[in-house]
Amino acid sequence: MIDRTGNSILYYTLQQDEQHERFRHYPKGDRIDRTSGAQYFYHCHRENFDSTEHGHFHCFLRYKHIPKYIKPARIADWDKYIDNPMTHIVAIGMNNLGLPIRLFTVNRWVSSEIWYDAKHAQKLINKYQMTLTDNPYWQVLDQWVNAMIRLFAPQIAWLYTERDKAVLAHFKTNTNEPVYENKAIEELSSINIDLNEQIHWIMNAP
Repeated sequence: MIDRTGNSILYYTLQQDEQHERFRHYPKGDRIDRTSGAQYFYHCHRENFDSTEHGHFHCFLRYKHIPKYIKPARIADWDKYIDNPMTHIVAIGMNNLGLPIRLFTVNRWVSSEIWYDAKHAQKLINKYQMTLTDNPYWQVLDQWVNAMIRLFAPQIAWLYTERDKAVLAHFKTNTNEPVYENKAIEELSSINIDLNEQIHWIMNAP
């Protein structure tokens, strides 16, 4: 994905930095909308551009901005991460050209989140909206993340369902092992995406 100046969306995650550093959050301290509760950051697991997936955006919605009628999942320690409460909406995997290539969900220990069942997915997706007007540079990234959440809302909702199925399947075969804190399970659902195909599908929908 290239803008009119020839820069990919990954360019807008760097600002004054020359290149991405492994595991560092971009922007520093995350991009947090205190009005809407939307939040995101980008980070990479690889310091070079040789791998298929360079890094990914993690998108969150902060707990206090989620309507109280949307209840967290009924798990014993649902409030384990209540000190910095948020829920993970989706992760957007990016290739080295700055194109989104997949969406995925992560286990609770990865995101340190308040867990919600898949039945609430669409409501959480609808609530996600970056509305900051403080910095034109970062607003480019804000608008891109907003658009991705909207464009791929059906896939994100499907990922929630598949995530919950994976959790249930684990419980059935490992009744004494809490899946949410299992360090061997990092991702719970994933789907490959193609931005052009998605736009074409939406434009030609009946």
